[in-house]
Amino acid sequence: MPYLTIDNQRIEAKPGETILQAARAAGIEIPTLCYLEGFEAGASCMVCAVKLKHNGQFIPACGSRVVDGMEVEHDTPEVRDTRRMALELLFSDHLGDCLSPCQRICPAHLGIPAILKHMRGGDLGMAAAVARRDLALAGILCRICHRPCESGCRRGVHDESVAIAELVVHAIDTELAAGNPRPPLRSVDRLGQVAIIGSGFTGLSAAWFLAQQGYASTVIDQNPEPAATLRAAYPDLPPGLLAAELRLLDRSGVTFRNATRIADAAGLAELTGTFGAVLLATGPGSHAQAAALGLTCEGNKFAADKESMMTSQSGVFVAGRALRPGGHPVSSVADGKAAARCIEQYLTSQPVRRPAKPFSVFMGKLADPEMADFMQEASAAPRAGAKTMGIDIGRAIEESSRCVLCNCAKADVCKLRQLAIDYDVNLHRFTSGERMRYQRNVEHPLVRFEAGKCIRCGNCIKVAGDHKEALGLTFIGRGFDVHLGVPFHESMRDGLLEAARAAVAVCPTGALTLRE
Repeated sequence: MPYLTIDNQRIEAKPGETILQAARAAGIEIPTLCYLEGFEAGASCMVCAVKLKHNGQFIPACGSRVVDGMEVEHDTPEVRDTRRMALELLFSDHLGDCLSPCQRICPAHLGIPAILKHMRGGDLGMAAAVARRDLALAGILCRICHRPCESGCRRGVHDESVAIAELVVHAIDTELAAGNPRPPLRSVDRLGQVAIIGSGFTGLSAAWFLAQQGYASTVIDQNPEPAATLRAAYPDLPPGLLAAELRLLDRSGVTFRNATRIADAAGLAELTGTFGAVLLATGPGSHAQAAALGLTCEGNKFAADKESMMTSQSGVFVAGRALRPGGHPVSSVADGKAAARCIEQYLTSQPVRRPAKPFSVFMGKLADPEMADFMQEASAAPRAGAKTMGIDIGRAIEESSRCVLCNCAKADVCKLRQLAIDYDVNLHRFTSGERMRYQRNVEHPLVRFEAGKCIRCGNCIKVAGDHKEALGLTFIGRGFDVHLGVPFHESMRDGLLEAARAAVAVCPTGALTLRE
């Protein structure tokens, strides 16, 4: 049996096997993009590059057969740099947002595309569930938010932005009116309890997301009832809305301890001795307040590490306006969510680091012809008013159909995006400053094709041929102008009569996706 060594590990190989096949059989994962099991390797992307030790040459693992006794390097800084460069070259002409501008600009990164998709399907319960999964106090926050999501909405370039916040409010209100609001699924119960000082947006948000992660928390407030600051700041909220949100927190396992003031180091020490972690979510602090607690203050905010959100005292975290005075409520909620993640890391002995911004390619401003392509799948109706949606579910569904679908439908499963995260790519390393024109092909009733996201791997061409399509797909043009198309300039509908779903399934990016 032939053998090879990968990073000094001896691997047995079957006759005729490639380096990739032998490595996978041995449990060594070499990344791929253009490789498709069962078909001849195209070796076009070079993401699977490995280095031959005897001559320093880089070769594609997917298309290089094992030679007895060969030695290759796979997981070394030099090989990772080579793969990173291959990825950065792919991104040099990659066109299409991973996340929609509305989701990317929201401090809490609310899953707006998923919410609108459920709304279009008339499933307001699922729309509300997605909102609650991503956003604490969603029914309140979307009423009082300054709505950066709508400022970033691409539909606004054409006429008016989608009424995103009103749609979330509609879904939440409908769920509450039905009498069965559902908290998000809770993780398995974890060891360690958390004390949260303050029941404003930040504290309640942290409690909400800690509950999702399986941690019990106690929200401590000096006022006789929880969320007193919210009641005072927003007296015009619909009757019973805040109470309903607090009941959901209670159902999630959050305990409230009211009329309790933690004002000195002894009180804080008692909490740190009882709870696994403590979060300060009290609003802007002062030197006197910080000193009394045995902490330090910078200006009117508690001093804490920017990455871990932890104070100088181990296990004591700070978030929201106590860390960033003057922030918007949605920023406070986002901070509570980030603090919950940092506390989870601390309690599980991981490196403590607040979540990074989600990875996303961003196209920037659209030209008029590009906007026209986006409008192909959107309702032409004018924006609905809040009162109209409040009484008419049909109008709410129509409003959600005004979305131009500028997010990538495959963002969560895109192999190119995941590898970009894993290899920490520089999106702008090889860009020229100019970009191609965005195009969206919706000729096919099932499939959407976005040419700018195609990496020319050829996988869809292979499966179309395997399905014996009469026309199928092919590469058209030469050199830098090569692009995917249907032979004889026929439509995508004619090229994919039988293999549409299969072609979408093997596309490693969001170039081919299923239409709703």
